[in-house]
Amino acid sequence: MGQWRPVSNLKDQVYRHPPVVVFFLSLLILSITFVSTGLYSQNHDIKNPDISVDWNEVLGSIAGFKFCTHLNDTDAPPEEDSPRMVEHSDRTNISTSSAHVSLLVPLVFIGDVPDNTVISATMLGSQLGMKGAAAKASVNISLLLHADVTDNRTPAGTQTSQSLTCLHFTALTHVLPQTPSPPECPVAENEGKSASPVRAVAVESYKHSSPHCFSLEFTPDPHLTVLLTKDEKALCRYHLLLVSVVLLVICVLMSLCGTFSSRSRLYQGTDLQKDSLLSQ
Repeated sequence: MGQWRPVSNLKDQVYRHPPVVVFFLSLLILSITFVSTGLYSQNHDIKNPDISVDWNEVLGSIAGFKFCTHLNDTDAPPEEDSPRMVEHSDRTNISTSSAHVSLLVPLVFIGDVPDNTVISATMLGSQLGMKGAAAKASVNISLLLHADVTDNRTPAGTQTSQSLTCLHFTALTHVLPQTPSPPECPVAENEGKSASPVRAVAVESYKHSSPHCFSLEFTPDPHLTVLLTKDEKALCRYHLLLVSVVLLVICVLMSLCGTFSSRSRLYQGTDLQKDSLLSQ
């Protein structure tokens, strides 16, 4: 039989079994974390974790590069980092295998750039944040060096100006994100694509500071991020709460077990004390 001495027995268990104490604290902290996450999700927007890449991430990756129009052969990056311009054509129907989109995106060129000029570059899907098979695919992009300024009205009623750039993509259909996309370019800017493009090479921003390299600044658009819906957040909170309750029940059971100590251990302790006294 056991003796219920809550405080003394619990202290004894803490001193005797440090790994169990660490495990108990880990479960308790994990339970508190799940509850806090559920409360946080109730009043905050959360990005959908099932969406690996959205247009904000693609545009942000593009802004992380410089597009250089005049580089010596020795300065140019290796072939695998900046592949040649490719024509996305194969034996299948090109209309179903490739996509051509022209989007008005929140990318702004930094510095002095010539007006109505189109620069073209080819980037790997991995440079755009893609994963899996899409990471090895090539994406042709064309940037029209002419930014439009649009007026947006905020919920408070004030007007804010936002600079937008026309960006053309040519890629295999499965490469581009299947998420809400920026608006299409106006017809006038789509016609600018017919101008002779200037070939550029995409290099990482810290590698080159040549005056022939164009830098970009990106302002994320919250409308391009896929968020969890109310029902999805409610389901997540339910699952988090359920797991938290289970963990708390385990912690309570462990605490109750720690308040009991068996008589055999008490007798064993007294026998050891008697043996030590007799040996003296």
